[in-house]
Amino acid sequence: MKIHLVAAIALASLFTLTNHAAPPELTLKDLPRIPPVETSNVFKTFQIKPGFSLHLAAAEPLVLDPIEISFDENGRMFVVEMRDYSEMRDVKPHMGRIRLVSDSNGDGVFDKATVYAEDLPWPTGVCCYDGGIFVAASPDIIYFKDTDGDGKADIRKVVFTGFGAGKGDKLNVQALVNGLRWGMDNRIHGQTAGNGGVLKRPDAPDSSAIDLRGRDFSFDPRKLDLSTENGGGQYGMCYDNHGRKFVCSNSHHIQTFMYEAHYGERNSIYNMPSSIVDIPVDGPAAEVYRTSPEEAWRVIRTKWRVTGVVQGLIEGGGRASGYFTSATGITVYRGDAFPEEFLGDAFIADVGSNLIHRKKVRSAGVELIAERPVDEQKVEFITSTDLWFRPVQLANAPDGCLYFCDMYREVIEHPWSLPENIKKLLDLNAGNDRGRIYRITPDGYKTRKPPKLGKATTKQLVATLENKNGWHRDTAARLLFERQDKAAIPLLQKMILKSPSALARLHALHVLDGLGLLKGDDLLAALDDSDAFVREHAIQLSEKFIAAGDAALWTKICQLSNDPDINVRYQLAFTLGEFNRPGKLDALVAIARRDSDSKWTQSAIYSSLADGSGEMFTTLAADANVRRSQSGQEMLRQLIVFVGAKNRPEEVATALKFMSQVNDPATAFTMTRALGEGLKRANKPLTSAGESLKGVLARAQTEAANPAASESVRVVAVQLLVDTSYEDSGKLLLGLLDLQHPQPVQLAALATLEHFTSAPIGPELTSRWNTLTPRLRASALTILVSRPDRARALLQAIEAGTIRASVLDSTQTKLLSTYRDPKVRQLALKVLAAQPASPRKEIINTFTPALSLAGDAAAGKKIYAERCVSCHRSSGEGFALGPDFVTVKTTGKEKLLTNIIDPNAEVRPEFVSYVVETKDDQSLLGLVVNETSSNVTLRQAYGKQDVIPRSNITKMQSQGQSVMPEGLEAGLTPQAMADLLEYISTATQ
Repeated sequence: MKIHLVAAIALASLFTLTNHAAPPELTLKDLPRIPPVETSNVFKTFQIKPGFSLHLAAAEPLVLDPIEISFDENGRMFVVEMRDYSEMRDVKPHMGRIRLVSDSNGDGVFDKATVYAEDLPWPTGVCCYDGGIFVAASPDIIYFKDTDGDGKADIRKVVFTGFGAGKGDKLNVQALVNGLRWGMDNRIHGQTAGNGGVLKRPDAPDSSAIDLRGRDFSFDPRKLDLSTENGGGQYGMCYDNHGRKFVCSNSHHIQTFMYEAHYGERNSIYNMPSSIVDIPVDGPAAEVYRTSPEEAWRVIRTKWRVTGVVQGLIEGGGRASGYFTSATGITVYRGDAFPEEFLGDAFIADVGSNLIHRKKVRSAGVELIAERPVDEQKVEFITSTDLWFRPVQLANAPDGCLYFCDMYREVIEHPWSLPENIKKLLDLNAGNDRGRIYRITPDGYKTRKPPKLGKATTKQLVATLENKNGWHRDTAARLLFERQDKAAIPLLQKMILKSPSALARLHALHVLDGLGLLKGDDLLAALDDSDAFVREHAIQLSEKFIAAGDAALWTKICQLSNDPDINVRYQLAFTLGEFNRPGKLDALVAIARRDSDSKWTQSAIYSSLADGSGEMFTTLAADANVRRSQSGQEMLRQLIVFVGAKNRPEEVATALKFMSQVNDPATAFTMTRALGEGLKRANKPLTSAGESLKGVLARAQTEAANPAASESVRVVAVQLLVDTSYEDSGKLLLGLLDLQHPQPVQLAALATLEHFTSAPIGPELTSRWNTLTPRLRASALTILVSRPDRARALLQAIEAGTIRASVLDSTQTKLLSTYRDPKVRQLALKVLAAQPASPRKEIINTFTPALSLAGDAAAGKKIYAERCVSCHRSSGEGFALGPDFVTVKTTGKEKLLTNIIDPNAEVRPEFVSYVVETKDDQSLLGLVVNETSSNVTLRQAYGKQDVIPRSNITKMQSQGQSVMPEGLEAGLTPQAMADLLEYISTATQ
């Protein structure tokens, strides 16, 4: 759980500002201590949604520093106590522990406690299993169990170790392994967060280590086999009633995953989009409405950062918050105590803003959308005026209510982010002798007695799968898995066929699977279920049966290509790719025809075409409806890429025949270019596919030069010329850079010229510099810095004075100054060394009057179109390199101003620029937006994107600074800056 605020546009720098004034000394008068509110008065500090109430379930001294809870089958609560947060990890014995608390009389108040496990460094997760608990405490996951009934564990066994491996003193307290959750698939799931890990089992020292950097994990608690999962969250992970996974991180308050990891890496010639997606309509760092005051230390730190006294994040407009900065503990409500309309809502805490936020989650095709409730547009579900109120985690409970942990600390802030003159006056341990756990109840709620599922019979546990409370269903499923009682089989099979509850039928399938006794007949029944989620899960569960040769199941799932529900078809598109059997392609074709407008379904289909792309292309190319639609043409284009990459003569011949029958030149050129893309992956030139293509290329040259041809035809014609030679097309392409040609044609010409690696592109571009428009210059610079000969030509032009050094942004300057080619590097140091450092602080001061001027959003939009559209989306326009303006507008104009002028004040990891060097002597600069086992995707301005095979990468290194360049304010007046700030502040989705 990352607690400090996160910058909004372009963030953290590894360059230290020079000539800082020393931070002034402070006293306790500047930073007065904030007293805690005792439990007897604390309810006066809360504002909660009408219709609900808060109750203390447990408080100090019974629990201290609670950050996570897990209820066992009898309603006892295991509490993770992180007393060693944030700088006391090395205290021995370790201060972290697990407290076992219970409600002895069933009145809803937990009144008894024992220390179940102790001596834990920074514990962060707990999950009940088999009468004991799994605990996450980096670097380990440890299993504890009490075998003598005294409330204290006497078994302690490290089952996995290696979380945060190699971090040493850089182990981030706010990026630790966490989120241990029982999954519907009978596995325990967790997330590694930013520290990652390289895991091993201590009881199997010869086993292979599993790299979890950038990945989450799951394991079978019986066999302890560990698998990697898609990841990306920080602190907080949950599942909804249908097994969909949600995570959050500091400024991404609700995210979900579009597919499972193994589906994304099976087709080496297709790069899947990243599986993790933000789903809130108001942006990842959405606006929040706190009722607590700003902390004095945070206001002072903000002032120091704005004035350049210290480095770091500049809080928006001097505010402590106002938008998600420390999202944590995401939990989807699955209970039965709240009104029904709350079922499936997501609750997210913001620990730095002392509040709990709610989102409605709904489906939009195969995607999900999260939005504020209609009656909570400008108010939060829970807020407190008490700055010690620190909600960090929520949980569905046995009584149908929602519980949450309040760590109750005076200060929660990453110690690395605190200036020493502030830090020494704060007590980062204040509150480690306190802590509260609250229960949220609806009005009229009557307290329920703790459950006794530990004593339930197998028959009773199966019946519990029909309980409306998700905690009861999950716990019954877990107990049935633990017991492995075969007497459950007929009861579960009957439930699949006859239960009125779709959720019970869904759980029954997975419980049978966990018992190892799920049968093909059970799945056949489930594939005919009236509920789409049951059918979807049944398809996935069918995979291992089909792999074992179940022909009836294969036939049945293929028929579901015409299922009325798009999510069923989406899952089927993935499952079909696990096999090469008759009927697979027919089913994929049926899905493609129906769902070609869904980009995610298209990706699922492509992931399943490691084989069969040629046959699928033949079928779809014969369909007039597919050929006519834009989405259909895009699918045909991608399939032709696959055909080229496979380079099977008969399939290539089919593609050529199709292309020869296309009358529209733009389509013909696009498809021919796609074939060239694919053949390049097979290390073959386009012309190797047949003599007929020479005619197509000649026609492309003619159309590219034809001013009477439509712009769209000319652009794709120019793009196709990449499959010619510089000798054949260089003169034509250079001529297209002249001003009389449309800008899209000019840009296409530049992009095509970039691919001619042995041609004198550098001198040609630098000699034309004065005739290039600003937009063309931006693309030309990207080309010029990408190869040593071109970089030398650029530096020589700067040295000669024909190009100003100021055209280079800070990332390009750093790239050239650290270039891998020594001649380029030496020349850059010579030519660029004399350039004065950018006086960012002085420039900020120059534009500070813009904050007090009235801005004109319409005028600001014009500036956006000139200077920002290449990297930021706003109101449906622009390109997504940096964050959307709807995400950053809540941060305040002061912060926006600073980040525009000094983008390297603070850089969030996902916006750090990377250099990728390749074996063919290319240096690419941009953001790493996706990584798979076979490819790295690098994104640049104006939507330019390169998918680079890992086999072709010699080096990939962070530049340590924002991809957003300095100098965007050049030529603007304070009034113009005010206009731009007003436009950003009023941006829409």
